[in-house]
Amino acid sequence: MENRQHAVRERILIVEDDQRLAAALDAELGRAYETEVAFTGRDALIAFTKRPFDLVVLDLNLPDMDGIEVAEQLREHDTAILMLTARADVHSRVVGLYAGANDYVAKPFDMQELLARVYAQLRRRGRELVVELGPISLSLADQVCTVHGEDLPLTALEFRLLAMLMGNLGRVFAKATIEDRLYDDRVPSSNAVEVLVSRVRAKLESKGVGSVIVNVRGLGYVVRDATR
Repeated sequence: MENRQHAVRERILIVEDDQRLAAALDAELGRAYETEVAFTGRDALIAFTKRPFDLVVLDLNLPDMDGIEVAEQLREHDTAILMLTARADVHSRVVGLYAGANDYVAKPFDMQELLARVYAQLRRRGRELVVELGPISLSLADQVCTVHGEDLPLTALEFRLLAMLMGNLGRVFAKATIEDRLYDDRVPSSNAVEVLVSRVRAKLESKGVGSVIVNVRGLGYVVRDATR
């Protein structure tokens, strides 16, 4: 199976010292993007020495250094910065923007608004949010799946499962990880993941595409490039 994953998942660095908020952001953004979490400014800067990021969700109030200083040091990197802060005054916003922030969200914020702001920033970078594997194409922006150029109707949950697996080609996802990523705070039934995988497989097979989602016994599920 030919792999044309020309839209590699954007990488987002979440810099937030509030561990509960960091976990919530990681869970939400991790559905569509590749995420990493840093709890201090120093850890954020170290992360950039190891790999590039397309966007940084940056808390202004960090325990070791001010978020403004972190933003200033990230100027040399080709990355967008979305600042989070409890400081809602105009002066703080202006300072943050001059330091290199591309956008600014005041706490408390609505998660859907933040996701929209993240999407807007990444879209401005001009990267196409499409993942392809053989005849399967996923448009992450439009939440549309096509197989051999024909639409394949998927529920939101089915689309998120396929996007997560195709966006992480070769990575095995444990059942518990899939539950955490897809079901939020809901408690799914004991066989919910198996049923979901079975439905997606059946829909793909109806379009003549089989053996895409592989069950690794005792470990979980994975999508692999069959040509390798």
